[in-house]
Amino acid sequence: MPPLGQEPDQLRDFTGRVPLFPLPDTVLFPHVLLPLVIFEPRYREMVFDALAGDGLIAMALLESGWEETYESKAARIHSMVCLSQIKSSELLPDGRYQVVLEGLARGLVLDEETTSRPYRVGRVELCPGMPSTLSSRERLKRQRELLVGFQQLAVGCEFDSVFHNSLDADLPLGGLCDVLAHSMPISPDAAQSILEESDVAVRAELVLDELRSCIGAHAGRPSVFPPPYSLN
Repeated sequence: MPPLGQEPDQLRDFTGRVPLFPLPDTVLFPHVLLPLVIFEPRYREMVFDALAGDGLIAMALLESGWEETYESKAARIHSMVCLSQIKSSELLPDGRYQVVLEGLARGLVLDEETTSRPYRVGRVELCPGMPSTLSSRERLKRQRELLVGFQQLAVGCEFDSVFHNSLDADLPLGGLCDVLAHSMPISPDAAQSILEESDVAVRAELVLDELRSCIGAHAGRPSVFPPPYSLN
């Protein structure tokens, strides 16, 4: 994992131009994997083009009211996105793609290009993480609170090696927040709020608040990591 503020190797030559993949109910975070099945023709073309290039795709959350404009390029999206790279892909016999995206870094959509492609293309600026104002002791305390809270939420559930490897990789506090937020049963809006928070101390508080709400409400618990394939 690169040091704080340094982009991943996959983004060293990032031009700022990247396909946008807006969805109404999915927020991707850095440090995690997201399996998807791609069936819409415009997004099949997007994946095809991405695989022929650098493999990068920016995942974006659609704003409320997207239903009337979903089929167009005019549906409003949140400007904070997650840059991802296609980690693996399989072209299925019916033309769909089965892909796994690896979240790399936060990015801010500055504007969109007018292209002949059926999918959207944005100009995106990378958003490096802010140095934490927490002391080493405070960071360790927050990490322990997050892990204990998530263990309480996930009691009785089994997680595969991807999740355990993420936690064993000595993730910084911001990365731990991202991994846990991706794994928790929270709303897309709550997940987007966590994605948009650059202050790691505040991000940790947001994740802790969501953990408390999930535990208090006895919400549904995640059972596998990464989550099962989503159709979109």
